[in-house]
Amino acid sequence: MATTVPLTESILAFHLEQQARGVSPHTARAQKGDLEKLVAHAVAARWTGWEVSARTLRRFALELGDRGLDPASQARILSTARAFFRWLWETRRIAVDPSSSLRNPKQASKLPAFLSEGESNALLDLPPAVDFATARLRCLLELLYASGLRVSELVGLDLQDVIFEVRTLRVLGKGSKERLVPFHPAAGEILQAYLRFRREHLAAKSLPPTAAIFLNQRGGRLTATSVRNLLQGALEGAALRARISPHALRHSFASHLLARGMDLRAIQELLGHASLSTTQRYTHLDLEQLSRTYDAAHPRAKKS
Repeated sequence: MATTVPLTESILAFHLEQQARGVSPHTARAQKGDLEKLVAHAVAARWTGWEVSARTLRRFALELGDRGLDPASQARILSTARAFFRWLWETRRIAVDPSSSLRNPKQASKLPAFLSEGESNALLDLPPAVDFATARLRCLLELLYASGLRVSELVGLDLQDVIFEVRTLRVLGKGSKERLVPFHPAAGEILQAYLRFRREHLAAKSLPPTAAIFLNQRGGRLTATSVRNLLQGALEGAALRARISPHALRHSFASHLLARGMDLRAIQELLGHASLSTTQRYTHLDLEQLSRTYDAAHPRAKKS
């Protein structure tokens, strides 16, 4: 009968080294759960150690699918297994790494959730700003949709990043890459209104001046988590779908520009994507829109 001792000793050593490398507690918990599944399979299959063939290890991958785990969960578990076997090989606990040919299951490509133009208008058609909180919410939503910013980029904006003369934002994106993103006149008016309430809020609360545009009630920079919570409240107020994130406004921004004829490469520049293929994932045209575009453009469709 197989024993878990030679198996679990290596697992414990792996976890200790991962902790020494500074992996996050969340990653450590996920790895622990993933490797517990591997150990359970190894014991059931009567492995006596980790020196197994690639074919033997593939049976573990097949078992994950047979258990009905979704492809994303299978991929995460197999990624942990590969990291573990690579570590076993690097530390000379095994002679050959059997996980090098282990492949993740195919995953369906999912587009992020998005809003229709009507839903976007419903979300942005908020009551007039009457104080700091309502002006901030209106401005957050308007800029997310007007400029297609990531939430991290939005909360990272400073006062000097706004160029009102040409209605442009100076945005620091991923990889510390800076880009200029325009905003429309209505968004500019909402931003200016918010900045007036912001100044009044700082003065009324005797808070020190700060460069951050979007602030919390205590005068600190607003966090991405706070923006998500604020958006959730706005969605409920507009009676829209609950599972829409701030990123959905970025996706909606790109989709609606594409539907109205903007070049995909121009949208790529606005979004700050290094690759055009990434931009294509953030654009969406429904079948009805595609049909209308086809009927309007194709010579034979026009004749009929």
